[in-house]
Amino acid sequence: MLLATLAAGLFAAAAPSAEQRATSTLGRADGFITLSDPAVTAKLAEELVRRAPGITVLAIDDNSEFPVWAKDRTVPVRYVDTDWSSPLMRGRYRLLEGRFPSELGEIAVSRALADALGLRPGDGLPYRWKRDAPARIVGLIESPQAHAAYDYLAAPGQLRAWPKTGSDTTNTLPASYGLLLSGDAAQMDTAQNVISERGLHLETRSNIAASRTMIEREPALLLAPGIVVLGVIAAGAFALRMRRTRAEFAILASIGVPDRDLRYAAVSGAVSASVIAVPAGWLAGSLLALAARPVLPRFTDKDTAPYDPLLIGGLLTVLLSVAVAALAAVLTSRHPAELPARERARTTPRDSKRARLWSPVLYGLAALGIAIAVVFQNDETISAAAAVTAIVSLAAAALTRIGDVLRGLARLADRTLSARIALRAFARDPRRPVSAIVIGSVALALIVGILGTLSSVTAQGRATYVGSRHLDQVEALLFSGSDPGRVEQALATVFPEGTPIIRGTYPVDEKLLKASATPALTPPWSVAWQAGGEFANRTQTIEVVDDEETFKALTGRTWSPRERKALEDDRILVLAPEYLKGDRVTLSMPTSLPTSPDQSDTRRDVGGAVLSDPVDATTLTRASAYITTEAARALGATTVDYSVIASPAGPVPDLEERLVKALEPVDVLMSDVRIETGPELTPPSLWYLLLGLALAAVVTVLGITITSSATELRPDLVRLHRIGLSPGTLRRIVVWQSVTIAALAALLGTAAGWGLTAARNWPGDIPVVMDWTAVSAVTALTIILGAVYGALAAPRRLGNNLNRTEA
Repeated sequence: MLLATLAAGLFAAAAPSAEQRATSTLGRADGFITLSDPAVTAKLAEELVRRAPGITVLAIDDNSEFPVWAKDRTVPVRYVDTDWSSPLMRGRYRLLEGRFPSELGEIAVSRALADALGLRPGDGLPYRWKRDAPARIVGLIESPQAHAAYDYLAAPGQLRAWPKTGSDTTNTLPASYGLLLSGDAAQMDTAQNVISERGLHLETRSNIAASRTMIEREPALLLAPGIVVLGVIAAGAFALRMRRTRAEFAILASIGVPDRDLRYAAVSGAVSASVIAVPAGWLAGSLLALAARPVLPRFTDKDTAPYDPLLIGGLLTVLLSVAVAALAAVLTSRHPAELPARERARTTPRDSKRARLWSPVLYGLAALGIAIAVVFQNDETISAAAAVTAIVSLAAAALTRIGDVLRGLARLADRTLSARIALRAFARDPRRPVSAIVIGSVALALIVGILGTLSSVTAQGRATYVGSRHLDQVEALLFSGSDPGRVEQALATVFPEGTPIIRGTYPVDEKLLKASATPALTPPWSVAWQAGGEFANRTQTIEVVDDEETFKALTGRTWSPRERKALEDDRILVLAPEYLKGDRVTLSMPTSLPTSPDQSDTRRDVGGAVLSDPVDATTLTRASAYITTEAARALGATTVDYSVIASPAGPVPDLEERLVKALEPVDVLMSDVRIETGPELTPPSLWYLLLGLALAAVVTVLGITITSSATELRPDLVRLHRIGLSPGTLRRIVVWQSVTIAALAALLGTAAGWGLTAARNWPGDIPVVMDWTAVSAVTALTIILGAVYGALAAPRRLGNNLNRTEA
């Protein structure tokens, strides 16, 4: 309970509140809209002021990958310029030193950026393409929700003024030109209508608050896994306690105390313990979470949320936890009805008929679950629930046979005296090890299931990933006008010898090429969608392919003889049938640059096209047709190299650092480099919380069961000591029992965890991919902990008196 409360308290402190999240985006404004064209943004601002009199409109320009020049390299920063004196910007950034910029040429940078580059107020940090006009730092700032961010704040209008500053060539960067809006309810409703009429979206404070996850809105939900783990541990602890007090109950029964009163006493004691322990754990966890708040920003790099004691959630958790603990006490405090207490104290426990009768029931339930999962396999929810039920039933059926396994191990344990005595003691009374193994395997199954789910989802994400490049490819875009030959040579120094490096090339109009700032920014020719429907106006780029190496880099496979012949015959190779009508395609040839407010093109039908063999979705995101250089020229186009693509066989160590050193001298910025690392899957924090709680449960359960095992074994150890066994042999007996419990729990938990992962993944056609390194580490940790606990719990000095307290 302490761990669950601590985790919930820390998450509540780390997760930003609705107000904090809204302020980090909007400041004190009520709404925000962003566009890509400054002229359109200006017209929208004028219309908003005209149709909603009294509304406050503040222009704000930003770029998330703005390149600045720091000594010998380019550093991408988050650029924002606006009127920082406006009340609407209060709270978005915190001023640490100096002041906010107010004139062109002045900037404020985040402390993280200043510390990383060794800067202080008064120093300059220029725009990468205007190094002869450095901007002067006038203040240090910090984003409350991103302390480690590289922020670069400038005076209003600075982004649009860069082209007129200095003498360096200017690389035009795509930027966002936004408006912050503030007004009363009527004014904001009018603004919403104006923006909706244009087909745009207004981001409001309420929208941002609603975007929080359920766990962020209700951190107390994180206490729920703690209740489950508490129930498992409580069941084991109470079961062990009942066995340790068996002799005392026999004495009370012998003097006439009824079994009903004994049961009531046992349950009352267990419930009393939970009533004390659970609130104490919740209070201790809350105090630890409160104490951790001052140091939490060092790890999260953001301000903590307002303090929330989680009183309602905590109270419900305490009540549920006490109820779960009481249920565990009731279930573990019941005695066999046919045996009186005096006989129970003397009888060696055996497997009950009830346990043997449970096996066919569990196997039947597993078969039913499998049948339902197969019948309803198209319904992922029902199928997954049925499959998990089947796995749980099979695991429970296997756990009912643990006693047989222990007896089998006892028959095989003849090599050493300590192992033989330890395992045969288990065979005589299997209830104690069976309880410990069951509880340990449940906790380990949860751990392995979580690890399996995370690794399977990650593997599935990579297998089905659709990007603009194939996995592990690196593409250097030539937006700054770099020479492709020099870039090829630079990339060759980064990757192992023999790595394929090709140029990305497309056909363009020669007139637009001359008018474009750089060749790579010239709009390419495309093919038009022919299948009709909602994509009737869609066009997709044409790529130039002159050899098999280029074809393989773009598609991930070699070309077929038919595809090769089509390209060699100067025909258009179409990758998707939706762009082909018979043997004809429609070319879309732009007649204006992307920066022009009026976009237009010329259409032209061309015959003789050929449909390619099937290609993957990643290939289709780049282009829908291939053409050779000769064929492009025959159609009247000029080809330009817009990128250089490297296709290494796998990940390259220190790749980003090596790319920076190689590409900076040829004027390719890291903001223009694309590294296809695949999907970046960040598992929800709840998964890590469950993993931590399960590990804590394993450690706790092993400690409880093994120390209890050593205590229960003490009378036998005294007798063995009387007949001459050495203390070392007695310690090894305890260690053997501890390792056996841990090893069987690890084996069963791993198998059950794999089964749970498979049951969850199968309905969604997700392959089971286990991180066996992590699973092996958890298994080894469990066995090592078992041995360590056994060595620590083993009696160090034994007398010949069974009643003598161990020193």
